[in-house]
Amino acid sequence: MSDQIINYEHDPIEQQIVARNEAGQVVGEIDYERNDTSWTIIHTGVRRAYRGGEIARTLVRLAVEAAREAGVALDATCSYAVKVLERTSEYHDIYTPKPESES
Repeated sequence: MSDQIINYEHDPIEQQIVARNEAGQVVGEIDYERNDTSWTIIHTGVRRAYRGGEIARTLVRLAVEAAREAGVALDATCSYAVKVLERTSEYHDIYTPKPESES
């Protein structure tokens, strides 16, 4: 599986980026909602057989790159995307980490 080539396609009309294996099957996706000033990542998923690699992280990176290109801010309700966005300082130009809530 690690030797398999994964291709990524951004579909702005469907508001998603998909990962496809060499056979063209969708093996992962990231979905977002958009408005004029921002995009919100609402879901990141990778099929079980493809988990544990870089597909999900790559999907987040591609969403960041697409949002930058579109000139919008990025937010997320998807817990995985929030974690990656908060931990990757290079993304903080378009994503503002939320302050830790005080308990």
